[in-house]
Amino acid sequence: MDDDGTGELVDDGGWVDEVERAVLSESAEGRTIAAGFITTFGEFVSGTVRPILRDVAEAGGEPQLLVNGLAQMMREVADTMEFPLGERPETGSPASGAGGADEGPGSESDAPSAS
Repeated sequence: MDDDGTGELVDDGGWVDEVERAVLSESAEGRTIAAGFITTFGEFVSGTVRPILRDVAEAGGEPQLLVNGLAQMMREVADTMEFPLGERPETGSPASGAGGADEGPGSESDAPSAS
C-alpha cells in the first residue's frame, strides 16, 4: 500500500469514477458533453428501447436478454471511447488494448503518437 492510501482508492474503481465525473463537470465543455449524452440517451431509452422491451415481454419473450445485450454493447463502446485518439497505455494488458485482436496494420496503435 502507498503511504497515502491512494493505491487502495485507485484499485477500488469507484474513487476513479467519481474523479472522472468531477473532471467532466469542471468545464463548460464537459458539462455540455454530459448534458447532451444524458438527453440523447434518455430519449433513446424512452422512445426506442422501452417500447421494444414492452413488446417483447407482452409476446412472452425475455426482455432482460435484450437489456443484457445492450449493457454489453455499452461496455464495449465505453472501452473504445476511453482512448479516442489512440493514446492507449502500452502495458500489454487486455484492457489497455495492447496486442488486441482488433489491432493490425493500419490500426490506431500503428499511428505515430501525438507526443
